[in-house]
Amino acid sequence: KLLAAIEAYKQAIASSPEDPVVYVALARTQVFAGQYKDAQTSAESAILLNNNDSNAYAVLAWALDFHGDTIQAEDNIKRALELDPNNALAHAYYAEILVDSFNNGTGAVGAIEKAIDQSKVAIALAPDTLETHRARGYVLEGTSNYEEAIREYEAANAINPNIADLHLALGRNNRTLGIYDK
Repeated sequence: KLLAAIEAYKQAIASSPEDPVVYVALARTQVFAGQYKDAQTSAESAILLNNNDSNAYAVLAWALDFHGDTIQAEDNIKRALELDPNNALAHAYYAEILVDSFNNGTGAVGAIEKAIDQSKVAIALAPDTLETHRARGYVLEGTSNYEEAIREYEAANAINPNIADLHLALGRNNRTLGIYDK
């Protein structure tokens, strides 16, 4: 019920417009709903309210990555990690950004190895979050480790079975392995 959650967060913002945490939660939900431009705006609003909010920079970076702007995404994720080096979600999002930058040709040498490391750090810091398993699965998929990617996507799906892109990821990896009944 992502759209209902988005509306609830907007109502919370209307009653408490100075709370950056609500903007970050809204932005995160908007990313899951595929509303990347709106997520970017929400995260930027959180940063305007608190320029030292690691989560705001992390979600902004994630939204920018989905928009295809991996260079700006990487700048913002680095800022998030400067503010909080133990932010598991920032490490997870960074792993995805690195895979995407490698795939679109803007990544630095060693981007995939760094993505692998970032995804492992994310899992170590927060082994029970959807985003860390999703990111680890994305990295494994990007390195052609499809069976392991499926396990990570299934772990993320077990946390929340209502995120469409997790099902799409499972489908992609099963198709690649020739497992058509799943």
